[in-house]
Amino acid sequence: MAPFLYGSLAIYIISLILTIAGNISGRRRLLVVSMWAMAAGLVVHSAGLAVRMASTGHAPMASMDETLVFYGWTIVLVSLLVALRYRERLTELLTLPAAIAALAAGIAKLAPGKPLTLILKTRWFELHVISSFAAYALFTLAFSGAVLYLVYERRTDEPSQSLLKRFEDLANRAVLWGFFLFSLSMFSGAVWGYLAWGAYWMWEPKMLWSFIVWFYYAGAMHGYYVRDWRGKGLSIATVIGFIIVIFTYLGVSLLMKSSHSF
Repeated sequence: MAPFLYGSLAIYIISLILTIAGNISGRRRLLVVSMWAMAAGLVVHSAGLAVRMASTGHAPMASMDETLVFYGWTIVLVSLLVALRYRERLTELLTLPAAIAALAAGIAKLAPGKPLTLILKTRWFELHVISSFAAYALFTLAFSGAVLYLVYERRTDEPSQSLLKRFEDLANRAVLWGFFLFSLSMFSGAVWGYLAWGAYWMWEPKMLWSFIVWFYYAGAMHGYYVRDWRGKGLSIATVIGFIIVIFTYLGVSLLMKSSHSF
């Protein structure tokens, strides 16, 4: 697994450098090459995950190192879809560094894979984790769009104004789909919790913070339909939401005793 992960990490770094150069210089060819590099890195990354699955017999998401690697994979997948679907290449300036950081952290903590414990041997667990990290990746994309909105919001020229609308729409679509997937994660997690511990809900840190994330983004979606809340205020709220997501994912797992602790 490790050689594939190191290879994908190197390719992502090259893709990021090309993306930065392409956006600064305005040379479309560099952006095209960077997109293909990102796709190549995703293929190599996927091969690494497949090797891990073959060696452990389960999806690679049962330990901190595995979830970090998987989180990086989901971010790159979302970034590539945005590049292909919307031709938006500025958001990669933030999403790719996030993916690189997650992958690098996962490699640093990489440990031999182990079989799943009994309480994790259910499809509900896999659905819970996959939908959760897909939501995290979309919230990362929303964070990128919100930061770019705040950067360009100070400019008054016409091209910047058109970018503002694009960043706002992209961020809010990411929040919408992220909220849907996180809701699926909450539902499947409740079913898994009942099968594992006999209860759909427990008053413990991870579940409480997950509910805070869900409730926060429900408010953010509501804010999008209130005209006075749009724009700068909603972008700031989206940035704060991402901070809450990262704390829920990493902070709670590392700092608090929880049923989700690795």
